[in-house]
This record gives sequence, structure tokens and C-alpha cells, in this order.
Amino acid sequence: MKPSTDCGKIVVVKKDAINEEKPPEVPLCGTKQGLGWRSVAPVALLALAVRMGWAWWTAEVPTGRHLVGDAAGYWAWAERIADGAWGGDKAFYQAPLYPYALAVVMTLGAKSVAAVRGVQAVWGAVAVACLMCGTWRLFGRKAAVVAGIMLGLYMPAVFFDGIVQKASLAGVLTAAVFALTATTGTRGRAVTTAALGIVAGALVLTRENALVWLPILGLWVGAGKGKTGGTVGQRVGRLAMYVVGATVILAPVAVRNKLVGGEWSISTFQAGPNFYIGNHTGADGRYQPLVRGHETPQFERADATRLAEAAVGTPLSSKQVSEYWMARAQEDIRAHPAGWLRLLGRKMLMVWNRYEVGDAESLYVYANQSRIFSGLVSIWHFGGLVPLAAVGIVATWSQRRRLWVYYALIGSMACAVASFYVMARYRFPLVPLLVPFAAAGLVDVFRLIARRAWRPIAGRSLVLLLTGVVVNLPVHPEARLNALAYMNAGVAEAQAGDLAAATPYFRRAVAGHPASAEARYNLAQVLALQGKYAEAIEHYLVALRAGPTLTGVAYNLGVAYEQVGRLDDALAQYRRAVANDPADRDAQAALARLQNR
Repeated sequence: MKPSTDCGKIVVVKKDAINEEKPPEVPLCGTKQGLGWRSVAPVALLALAVRMGWAWWTAEVPTGRHLVGDAAGYWAWAERIADGAWGGDKAFYQAPLYPYALAVVMTLGAKSVAAVRGVQAVWGAVAVACLMCGTWRLFGRKAAVVAGIMLGLYMPAVFFDGIVQKASLAGVLTAAVFALTATTGTRGRAVTTAALGIVAGALVLTRENALVWLPILGLWVGAGKGKTGGTVGQRVGRLAMYVVGATVILAPVAVRNKLVGGEWSISTFQAGPNFYIGNHTGADGRYQPLVRGHETPQFERADATRLAEAAVGTPLSSKQVSEYWMARAQEDIRAHPAGWLRLLGRKMLMVWNRYEVGDAESLYVYANQSRIFSGLVSIWHFGGLVPLAAVGIVATWSQRRRLWVYYALIGSMACAVASFYVMARYRFPLVPLLVPFAAAGLVDVFRLIARRAWRPIAGRSLVLLLTGVVVNLPVHPEARLNALAYMNAGVAEAQAGDLAAATPYFRRAVAGHPASAEARYNLAQVLALQGKYAEAIEHYLVALRAGPTLTGVAYNLGVAYEQVGRLDDALAQYRRAVANDPADRDAQAALARLQNR
């Protein structure tokens, strides 16, 4: 049966010719080369099934049942919005779109974490469908199906779709940006470019480092390509529609920040503190709180403001706080340029490393709930994706004139992440851009094998090997980071009141990272709360040696000493606590009580 003439024409690559420079036009519907729902739906449903299975298998992970860190902050924020605080009362410090999306989901009735995980599983399936559509337009149907399967089974993506975290929303928006960019390159219609601007703006409000993509996408839209580029007037018109689309999303946020905070910003005011965290003297490329023990959103903004105002001696606005920390970081960079360059190089290696640096929640803690998922994590990860994507870039290099925008998006995002500090969720927007190249590379390799083209196969193999070695280097202290992830799971159980369940997680954290002040302190806390003061004192002392200024250690060690009758030792620790934090009223009261005994 011939396809309907209403289907329209689009440009795709022949399924057996990935390297062709100018692919022919074929009908969108009803042809063997077309990507219909019969191809997309099974792969999207597979992705949905994997995510729903993940949600079921990992339902008992403590940080999934009892939210901590950013997840708790986003949930509380969304609840306030859903309760009527849609306008808010402060300029945005964190990217706002995800909590607002959560608030909409809550308003529609999905008020449990399990329900939200279900919604995000659907987002993940939609991301797979978008990725397949974009890959088809660039590399053909075979590559599109392979790309869909790759993303559907990619465990970091599944993990992010299964936690309360904005990376899930960033994933589907990035996949949509990819699909729309591929469509813009083949059709270039005004409505498509406007949609690209809208989605790119939404991505900026989800993942701030996507700001670097706005001018790149604008250049792509305005430049056009080949015959589809059109006249100068047509290109300017498409660019104008792209700008209008982005403005429709970003302008209201800028106006809202001005109205409630008194200053203009199209997104947030946390660039300065984050840049300082990632670039100050002593930074290691990963997140470090401004105040040890204050690693949660409830402290981050307050600490940044309090410390900046104390240093300057006057009250500061949100913009001024950000500028203060940016200036502090720049001073450190100027003082130690060689050290900063080494740090920057290390961070770039971390961006391209296989290990997924967690925040409060870790992929590896979740994956250990299932042998199947744990196996997938060990087989299909970033360390396998990047080498395959490198092969795909080599295989499609003859098409570089129409693919340059993806090279620019990938490179700029990697630089944006390395400019601050590295976390898995920060680099996640790279994944939907790398997967299509990985799929194209895999299809190309099988095509070469079928043709017995051994020389290009050898070249592809060398690229795969060299890239694989680099991205799988042990650049992270993985045992320590995994231990801290178990510590966070224990914190979730402890905050929920289940001290017995929390204790094994803290013991596992201490076993994995014996020198961690935070792990020792948390284990000591739950032991003390269970009346095991003698054992708690041992861990408090290690925590005190490892982190002498860690908030709360000295005071709680004093309490433990007091409980076992060592009053002189308790008095010394209360004095230390007051010296560390003169505003600690509990320590002041305890010190006064023992001094007057």
C-alpha cells in the first residue's frame, strides 16, 4: 500500500548509509524507512516497564521512603506552592520549574512519592520516544530503535526517573530539545523553532547550566542549512520565533524575581556560591558545603547570605551575595592559577568518568536492591556510553556540517559542569545527546562487519579502546562516596525515627570510610539515642579529630560524657562547642550548668 500524500516529506538517512552527506527525502508515514508508532511504542513501553519495575523493587530504600536533602526541599517547596503560594516571596535561589511541576502533579491528586515516581516513569518513556524521533531524522530507523533501547535501559536515567529530583524533568526536556533541533535542521518551520525556544527556556528553569545552550541553539536556528536554510528574511524570522519562544518562558521568571526580590534574574541567584564551592582553594571538584554539617537546602541559602554579610559588614541582596562569592572564587583563582588549572583538568576528567557522583541519594544504593538492576548498572553505564558515542562521532564525521550543533551542545555542557562542581545529575543532560551517536556508531560497526570492512573496523576499535580507558580511570574515591551514600540512607531512617534500621546503614558507612567525620558522628548519634553512650563516645572522638569544627560534635560528645559521669570531660567539650559556635544556646546552657554545679 502506498503512503498517503498527506504525510509530508522529511529528510532521513538511508538505513544502510549512515555516512551519506545528503540523505534522500522519503515519506514520513507508511514506508519501510519511516519511524511509525509500531517502532516507537514497544521501545517506549519497555522503558516505562523498566522504570515501573525499578520503582517497585526500590520502594524500600530509606531515602525513597523518607526524603532527605534536595528531595525533601523540593517536596516541601511543591507542597507550599500547591497550598496556594504560587507566587512565592523570595527571588529564586534554586531552579523553580521542577517544584512547580511537582505542585501541578500534587494538585491533580498525585500527592505521594510513589505516585510522583509513576509520573516520572511516564516522563522517561516520553524522553525515549523523543530521542527516537530525533535519532531517526539524523541517522535512520535502525539507529533510532537502538537509541531508544539504550536510553530505556540506561540505569542512571532510570534512577533519576525514580527519585524526587529535577534530573528527571531535565532528561525529558533535553530529549525534546534534541528532537526539535533535529526537526529544525530538516524542516525549519517557524512553529518548530518557537517550540525549540519554549523547551530550551523550560530546560534553563530546570537545569541552570543549560543557559550555555541558548545562544548555540539560536545560532543553529538562524544559520539554517543547505537549501532548507531559506532566505535571510526567513532565517531572521525563524530566529525571532525562537527568541519569542524562550522569552515567553523566561521573561515571567525575570519579572517575578524583580517584583519579589527587587533584582532581575531569568533564573536563580546561586551561581556565585556554587562557583565558589567548585573553584576555591581546597576544592576537590565535588560538592562541599559552605558550613560542614549544613549540606541541605534549608541551610545553603542562609549560610551563603550570613557568611557574606558577616564578611562585608552590611546586609546584602541576593545578587550581591552571589557576586560576593563569585569574587571570592576569582581571588582564589588569581592567587593560585596553576592549581586552579589542575583542578579544572581534574573536573573535566570527572565529567567524563564512568562513576555517577551522587548527592543525598546514590544510584548504587538503589541498584543493590535487585541483582538484575545491579547487573545492568555494572554493564551499561557512562563508561560504556561515551566510547560508543565517540565511535558514532567518527562514523558520522562526514555529516559534520549538519551535526556541528550537537558537538557544540555536548562540549559546552561539559565545560559548564566542569566550571562549577561535578555531580551525576549536573552532567545528565549530556546523556540524551550522546545516546544517538552511540546508537549510530553501533549500527555502523555492524554494517562494516557485514561488509567485512576490516580497516575501518580497526579504526573504530582503536577509538573505542582509547576512549574506554580514559572514561573508566579511577578518578573518584568511589569507596568513600558509596559509604557516604549509605550514611544518607541511615539519616533518612533516623529522621523517620527508626534508629534500629538506621544503625546498620551508618555502620556500613563507617566501614567504607572510617575517616569520615560525618559518618562517625551520625553513627555516634544513633548509638547515643539508643543509650549506648560508651560506644558512641568512641565514634564522637574520631569525628572530632576528623572534623574539629563539624557542627554539633563537641556538644553531643559533652552530653555523652555527662551521661556516663565524666563531668570534667563534658565541661571541656561544652567549652569547645561554645568556642566553635557562640550562638549555640544548648551548649551555653550546658556549660553554665556544669560550671555552677
